[in-house]
Amino acid sequence: MSRRPLPPVPAILGALAAALLAAGCGPKDPGARVFSRKCAACHGREGKGDTRFAKGRPYTNLTDGLWRHGGDVESIRKLILDGDPKSPMPPYRDRLSPDEIDAVTRHVSRLGTAARVPPVPEVR
Repeated sequence: MSRRPLPPVPAILGALAAALLAAGCGPKDPGARVFSRKCAACHGREGKGDTRFAKGRPYTNLTDGLWRHGGDVESIRKLILDGDPKSPMPPYRDRLSPDEIDAVTRHVSRLGTAARVPPVPEVR
């Protein structure tokens, strides 16, 4: 009886990673999933602008409360839809579904809201 050779280790790891992603190991929030896929490379996994790409670009940090185009939900949505021709921010109008646009808009808005909420003082 002959045995089939095992696939190379990288192929096994790739298949395992694909299975884990399909099993839902990524973010549960749809907006966080879109952000992870489409935005994190430039804005960082947590939206803090802590990527090599973001160095020297002040508006890549989505958590500091500084917004070039406004931090309200409609301004964020418009920027995601239309991009900014004066910056590397691309338009996603034809790249994401309306549901994905809404979900990532809510996610980015929450990132900015966290910056506006003052920390709760410790009780001693």
